[in-house]
Amino acid sequence: MTLAPLLAGGAGRPTISFELFPARSEAGRDFLCHKVSELVATRPDFVSVTFGAAGGTRAPSRELLAHVLSTTAVPAMAHLTCVGLSRREVVDLACEFYDAGVRDVLALRGDPPTGVGDWAPHPDGVGRACDLVQLLQVADRRRLALRGGARPVDEGPLSLAVAAFPRGGDGDLAALRAKQDAGAHFAICQVTFSADEYAGFVHRARAAGVTIPLLPGIAVTDDPHRLNRIGELTGVRAPEPLLAALDTDDAATRRRAAGAFSSGLAAGLLDAGAPGLHLYTFNAATPALDLLDHLALPRTPAHDQHRDAAVGGLR
Repeated sequence: MTLAPLLAGGAGRPTISFELFPARSEAGRDFLCHKVSELVATRPDFVSVTFGAAGGTRAPSRELLAHVLSTTAVPAMAHLTCVGLSRREVVDLACEFYDAGVRDVLALRGDPPTGVGDWAPHPDGVGRACDLVQLLQVADRRRLALRGGARPVDEGPLSLAVAAFPRGGDGDLAALRAKQDAGAHFAICQVTFSADEYAGFVHRARAAGVTIPLLPGIAVTDDPHRLNRIGELTGVRAPEPLLAALDTDDAATRRRAAGAFSSGLAAGLLDAGAPGLHLYTFNAATPALDLLDHLALPRTPAHDQHRDAAVGGLR
């Protein structure tokens, strides 16, 4: 099963997923593999792997996807950004993922690389996420045609996710509707610190004709510096009481404060009807594991067919 039917209620329970980002050093890769093992032991419904600005982490992202696909039974979603890439490059990269068994993709416009003053969009690039959603489907159809039109029996349909912004305005809602109309199956929301904010966003999105599942994102961390960095990058500020509670050198106190906040937020999101929880882990296992222990949500084994996907093209 690809993720689209799962997020549409096929799991029969709230889904749990983790976001990971690739390591950039050998020591970092060893550390990350250990953390991945801890996280996948909880049997999440999927993990997503980030893809740097303009493909800046293309090779490490592929390596991490390969590790998850080849050593676990957990579905892996590949992030794919299109800023700075030509349409041909997007198609080639997508086909790399497809050939390796990836059937779940988070389609993102992405942002230009930071600190590159003379950066310019690719003249034959894709400028909007809705156009990327369409191009990913074109790539899948072209790949299928080149193989004689026969899809392998163990290869499920393509499942496409997009980003959503709970604090966005009418323009963001229009963009989300365009992504849905282009073929997106569900959306993963930018980090939120308020269940009421998420519920209000869902209400506005439904009024705007958005019908796809909207999966909320939670930053699970006890690091106040990381929370402040999230605010700088996204404009979504962590609540001052949370930051104050984390302003201590005592690790146990920070862990308790972060756990209490994230578990309360998660419970509120599920009460608001969220189809699941997407946890931004920052490659740290403990805060995410603490949250799952507190919620004690029912789990089911991940789909074994994902372990059997061919991963040679990513190695």
